[in-house]
Amino acid sequence: MRAFVLTAIVSPAFLLGACAMQALPPPVATLDNIQALRAANIAPMKVGAFTPAPGAPTQMDQSITIRAGVQPAPEGSFARYLGDTIAVELTNAGKLDPGSTLVVSGVVTDTHVDSGLSGTAHAALGARFTLTRAGKVVFDKPLSVEANWESEFVGAVAIPDAVNHYTDLFQKLTGKLFADPDFGAATRGG
Repeated sequence: MRAFVLTAIVSPAFLLGACAMQALPPPVATLDNIQALRAANIAPMKVGAFTPAPGAPTQMDQSITIRAGVQPAPEGSFARYLGDTIAVELTNAGKLDPGSTLVVSGVVTDTHVDSGLSGTAHAALGARFTLTRAGKVVFDKPLSVEANWESEFVGAVAIPDAVNHYTDLFQKLTGKLFADPDFGAATRGG
């Protein structure tokens, strides 16, 4: 009887512990994005404000739910995390210039993860990017990326996997912006 009671107490605690979420790592630059920035001859710029879309649920910017776990946004905002990702990529490519009149900013329009028990998982990230030169808009375009993958049944495996796929979307969306020919032309004044 004691073994049954102990198992009944320990098992739920173990399952809940498996759902605990660690903080997302700080953004890191990717070789692909650095090469894309240099290949497109992107002009140096500074990073402006990144915010959630007006009218979007507040929770969308603050956390994502993956099964029974909640992954809080770094510094309380996934929009800010996207801006930080862009800043890291620009810095590592030698393209960040805090004194530039060229400013990239954005509004996050979509951010979600679905890692249910069905065997497949999905994550998406979208934003409307704006580039201004001396206060005049020279680029304004929505861009989005998504990921689909096979999800494990066991939460202790599926949850970290979903977090990794979701986090990768920030670098993929940043790369999509840098590779956009209209964005590159706008940075060069063309």
